[in-house]
Amino acid sequence: MNSELIIDHRSEANDSHLAEVDLAILRELSSDARISNKDLAARVGLAPSTCSGRVSALRSRGIIRGFHAQIDFEALGLHVFGMISVRMSPVGRSKMSDVIAGLLRAPETLDVFQVSGERDLLVHIATAHPTGLNSFIAEHLSDPRIAHTQTSLVFGHHCP
Repeated sequence: MNSELIIDHRSEANDSHLAEVDLAILRELSSDARISNKDLAARVGLAPSTCSGRVSALRSRGIIRGFHAQIDFEALGLHVFGMISVRMSPVGRSKMSDVIAGLLRAPETLDVFQVSGERDLLVHIATAHPTGLNSFIAEHLSDPRIAHTQTSLVFGHHCP
């Protein structure tokens, strides 16, 4: 993630406005979520106890939702990545949340994006072989609530 995106984009009138030190904490954690509290406190200019309290408050407020490992899926043998665009049927749109929940339960699913435009969803998946991609489509997207799908293979994923 590009840490320059971490600024408070909300209006000043918002009661939950973030202090600059909180934004600094978020920027540091976005770069290295494993940083020790002591090092984090030093980087943002706080005492360790104050820094720990601010991180706890950011978690309590739901601004920090978790800390995650970045996994190299190819190192696990997952070499086929797909982006599948999904257009729901008119009747299926009323049950889109059920379709999304089912897709999120599938172990191959990395992300599901609800989007505007011709498609309703983008589903990012990873499989070991092309047959896994085909099986995913047959098992999870052969649904009368889904009118159409289009699959694109992902050849590269680039992050800032």
